[in-house]
Amino acid sequence: MNVHDNDQGKEYHLISMFQSDETARNERFQMLMQPYLLLLHNRCVYKIRDKTSADDLVQEVLIRVYKALPAYRPEALFKTWLIKITDNVCYSFLSNHSRYKKNIVTMTILDDFISTNNNNIDLEIDFNKMIPSLSINEQEIIKLRFYKDLSLDEISHILRITMSACKMRLYRALQSLSLLII
Repeated sequence: MNVHDNDQGKEYHLISMFQSDETARNERFQMLMQPYLLLLHNRCVYKIRDKTSADDLVQEVLIRVYKALPAYRPEALFKTWLIKITDNVCYSFLSNHSRYKKNIVTMTILDDFISTNNNNIDLEIDFNKMIPSLSINEQEIIKLRFYKDLSLDEISHILRITMSACKMRLYRALQSLSLLII
């Protein structure tokens, strides 16, 4: 047993205690989240490039985690779950504070991609299973475009890349997906 196993055991114990005993929830939540506060703040700063707004976003993340924690099931690492929530909060912030109009540029690549396959239901299931096989950049652009339904203009602003780089990154991510299907 290494140090990380011990830390995970402590986390799962705190989560279990948080879920089962409502009287000391705030104390357990504070103990559980304390080691992650700097990580969450740095992640927000990295995603939105604004230290002032990052403080507010960390508070939003903590609120969401606190509300969702009673239903949390340790199917994945707690840290992974936290990062996913943090990324979603950051993407929501960026899409709400975007200077660009929505849906200026639209792409139907996914529609074309799906129409080439005869079994759309199986493709949707496999599509969700294949996402983790992609690189972090490919996952990020696929999630922003198709799960968050952001335009390419908004995505290029969020990722701080040019429109052509955004299109190319999306194209390559879809190419990688198509290779996984074949």
